[in-house]
Amino acid sequence: MKGHSPMRRHPNLVLIITDHTNAEAVAPGSPCLKPHLDALASEGIRFHRCHTPNAICSPARASLMTGLFPSTHGIWDCTHTQPRGWVDMEPGEFPFFSERLVEVGYRTGYFGKWHVESSGCLDRFGWQEYDVAVSHLEGREAADAPRVVLKTPGYRDYAICSEMEDDPRRPLPAHPAFEKGIGFIRRCASEGVPFCCVVSTDEPHDPYQPLQRFLQCYDLSSIPLPSTLRDRGEGKPEIVRRMQRVWRDLSDDAWRRIRASYWAVISYLDHEVGRLMAALRETGVWDDTIVLFTSDHGDMVGSHGLSTKGVGTAYEPVYNIPLIIRVPGGPRGTEERMTEVNTVDLAPTLLDFCGAAPLERMHGRSLRPLFEGGKLEPGENYAEFYGQRFVYTQRIVWCGDWKYVFNPGGCDELYNLRDDPHESVNRAEDAACREVLLDMVRRMWRRMRTIGDHSLLRTSYPTLRTAPVGPLAEESALS
Repeated sequence: MKGHSPMRRHPNLVLIITDHTNAEAVAPGSPCLKPHLDALASEGIRFHRCHTPNAICSPARASLMTGLFPSTHGIWDCTHTQPRGWVDMEPGEFPFFSERLVEVGYRTGYFGKWHVESSGCLDRFGWQEYDVAVSHLEGREAADAPRVVLKTPGYRDYAICSEMEDDPRRPLPAHPAFEKGIGFIRRCASEGVPFCCVVSTDEPHDPYQPLQRFLQCYDLSSIPLPSTLRDRGEGKPEIVRRMQRVWRDLSDDAWRRIRASYWAVISYLDHEVGRLMAALRETGVWDDTIVLFTSDHGDMVGSHGLSTKGVGTAYEPVYNIPLIIRVPGGPRGTEERMTEVNTVDLAPTLLDFCGAAPLERMHGRSLRPLFEGGKLEPGENYAEFYGQRFVYTQRIVWCGDWKYVFNPGGCDELYNLRDDPHESVNRAEDAACREVLLDMVRRMWRRMRTIGDHSLLRTSYPTLRTAPVGPLAEESALS
């Protein structure tokens, strides 16, 4: 691009992966204070239609590493929740993008939350330097600070938010994952080797525990609440209404504290993003480095009267996640609002930029054309969910203004996200939307066929015929 030297053949890569961050929190104009992420977006492309392939950590992170959907890579639940043989990977079974980078001369480093597979031996997957014990900021809960506590009969009390002890007279504590990543960057820069550095955080995963000085940046009395906070789950699967009971007794002020605490944690992470960006400039590698910010999935944070994520939460605050990519010499300050992007697209994109061979059977596509003046088809997006203790199953399709959720264990859902961005009115039983519904179901079957998700696709067993139309309808539409 004009005014920029050409990007070198093997650009450095920096990936910042947070946990539980939804796109709404870091969108332009959000009440969440995030000046450094806004600065990063001003130097690259912010994708507004990026969706995670899964609503929980391990499946989503494994998809990011492999470019595959969970039904293929086999990590269908969080690695600590099931017997190891059910949710684990063997080296070489599905190559990671990091392995390809090593093949073309990259030095690779991974610091912070892993949660992709259970061995914790990242060198088996192409990460030469790593420390997964630095995933969150260490600290003590502030004494006598207000807390929001969930009380459910027969379950342990759970403090969903509190505050971390903080002395404003002292410098801000450095997040250990960022600190390790910055050290890795400095070493690689001094040696002149191309590098890929991942900084991955537990935050802002619940419980939301911000440093006090960041929470004090928010006026609790003016925190906006979601328009769906007090909805009763009409038109939603029964499991949503059951989950709403857990949160229903919380006051509006409690919800304001929850939301402010969530944003305040992100504000601290934003400060650390600023430190990392400064280190790239100080070491002279900023102009040779692709910087990417994203999350494994989002968080409801009050939408539909729920918080956190997982079973039944097929809604945009969980599935619509932030994605900012800054490429040296690429577009600056671009808001990409049309192209459907999934985190399975990240591995092919990074390998494409770095001149490395693509992974086998990648489901994603490279986004590189968008950074070089080209276009990609708007297309459709897709996600799979089956996991989190209950082995709960959902499939989700986005296409144009529409979103369809296949809920075999409950009512299906259909939303027009242009007219109803908060997913308040389920149109699945609306006769006027019948053709849209059937089209979205056919798209679901077609994507299953493409991916190789055969469990539902290849059955015609009577008790499993719960979709509005079966997979043969998709075959008929193609013929």
